[in-house]
Amino acid sequence: MGLSVRSITSWTVAEILAAIALSTPAAAYDLPTDIPARKPGLWEMRTTGMVGPNTVRAIKNYCLDAEADRALYDLNLLRKELEVVYTDISCKPPNISLDGNIMSGEMACRTNSTTDGETAGQDFRWTMTFKSDSEVVNEEYSIRRDIMFAGENNLVEQQRWIGECPTSMKPGDLVDLGFNYNSDAWPNENHPDNVHEALQRVEKMLKEGIEINKRLGPM
Repeated sequence: MGLSVRSITSWTVAEILAAIALSTPAAAYDLPTDIPARKPGLWEMRTTGMVGPNTVRAIKNYCLDAEADRALYDLNLLRKELEVVYTDISCKPPNISLDGNIMSGEMACRTNSTTDGETAGQDFRWTMTFKSDSEVVNEEYSIRRDIMFAGENNLVEQQRWIGECPTSMKPGDLVDLGFNYNSDAWPNENHPDNVHEALQRVEKMLKEGIEINKRLGPM
């Protein structure tokens, strides 16, 4: 979005700042430059594990190219931050490393309260093992300490290339088949979305949550 001098002379400061925010690209985290590429095409990603005391099964299908592959990493990190922001928790930049075909990451998120202990908040840790360009295993662990709904999550996502993208999907498109709690059945819903659009949407929600926390002050 271009902002000419003439076009902004009658704008308020708030309007100018809003326009600049809208023109800023979606968040890009500091990822290793040599992450093994996932093969372009249709990927099925099946998640199993525990969310607190509950078992979960979830499926998403993604049509990936190089751009959507990278954007998906940013989207997953943004979703982690969004998961905690509405409980007045802020996350430090993630620490991500790559050793051969294994990428490991961790992100510490802490409450903004001055009366909480140093460990109050939520920690995320994950390990991605790139078995080939068509098979990846992502293991995630998170723990909430000294906050509402404290507990642990343990999830394993099996990612596999299943073929070329269908004609109904372009790179970046995804289909969320939903999730089931405490069931042996796999979900079979149909919620289409797009990685790039979701990235912008989640980033907007995260910014709004951060602004709300600033206005309300530490809880």
